[in-house]
Amino acid sequence: MPGRGAQELMAVGHARPLVMAAATTLEMRAALKNLEMREAPADVPQRGAVRTLLAGREALLLVTGVGPVNAALEMGRVMGRFDISGVIHVGLAGGFDARLAPLGSAVLALAETYPEYGVAQDDGLAGTAGFPFAQWERGERKIFQRIELQPDAAAKALELALPPEIGRGTFVTVPGVTGTAQRARELVSRHGALAENMEGFAVALAALSVDVPYLELRTISNEVGERDRDKWAFKEAFDRLSSVTAGLFA
Repeated sequence: MPGRGAQELMAVGHARPLVMAAATTLEMRAALKNLEMREAPADVPQRGAVRTLLAGREALLLVTGVGPVNAALEMGRVMGRFDISGVIHVGLAGGFDARLAPLGSAVLALAETYPEYGVAQDDGLAGTAGFPFAQWERGERKIFQRIELQPDAAAKALELALPPEIGRGTFVTVPGVTGTAQRARELVSRHGALAENMEGFAVALAALSVDVPYLELRTISNEVGERDRDKWAFKEAFDRLSSVTAGLFA
């Protein structure tokens, strides 16, 4: 697998590459399974970026590592070296409502939320009322906990085809996954959460900071708060990720 040295050698080029980001090699390989690419999926790095042709397009395959800090670090490295054209963020997620996001289904982010930012409340989540420090601002726009996303506009700008029937809603990004049903209920009540992940807000904010389209698509592997992995649907989620990602480039 290419390491940092291989990544350096492959950082030469003039076209603005599209970033496909995933937290782990398992998620990236699943996303690439049905896509035509110059580099075989086995060449996906354990961490960092490798440049390739993805379905005929100049692309960077970026494995960020797990969690918002890792995601921010790797996106920063990429944006410091490349003038990127956009970001497709793929992976698995936990679902909050089996009716809206059943196991094995695919969901799109209409917003990314970071519920830990601000001042901690009695329920363990944070609030930003009266908190003066935005995570990002430009002109009158300030981002504290929530980034509104436009998947249809992003797909059009990146010339991608969204599945006609796919769940959509608010994603929450957490540094520690939800381990109890009570916290799951609080995230739904406070933020209207549909799916939980550990990297989305960081990658979405990075894309926003350089004004490029961002599209986040995930498949549901487990119910949020359920830690019995015998009840998780890894195979179904990985299979769905392979098919739905390939469909983007149809």
